[in-house]
Amino acid sequence: MSRTALWGRRALLALVAPALLLGCISVRDVDVPEGGTFTDDRTQVQVISALVGGKNVFIPSTIVLTSGSGRSLSAFNTSDQPHGMAIPGLGIEVVLMPGEEHVVELPTLEGGRIYAINCHLHPPHRSATLVVLPSR
Repeated sequence: MSRTALWGRRALLALVAPALLLGCISVRDVDVPEGGTFTDDRTQVQVISALVGGKNVFIPSTIVLTSGSGRSLSAFNTSDQPHGMAIPGLGIEVVLMPGEEHVVELPTLEGGRIYAINCHLHPPHRSATLVVLPSR
């Protein structure tokens, strides 16, 4: 196995291991070819804004997608007050009303990028991260 492929597997494990331990994502085979690129057949990822232990959080806190277009986030607010979901690096800013789901269409994603996700209505809330891996 080349160093690039080994590094890619280690990086992926470091990103998804915490979510796996919490049961936030399911285990799927990941094919890491020599070039260190990835494949992903998902077109939509579900995200929840929730109150956990007195803190507002996004679940999952780390979202991993591959580069390309045709992707969206389905965000659901489980709390009793409006919350924001902003991805400043992508120019996205939406308000999630209590008990409602909002689909956020993502622009074409470029591999090798990491984006912050936060609540622009309540800056002290916990943030999340969108990691974009290079695709084939």
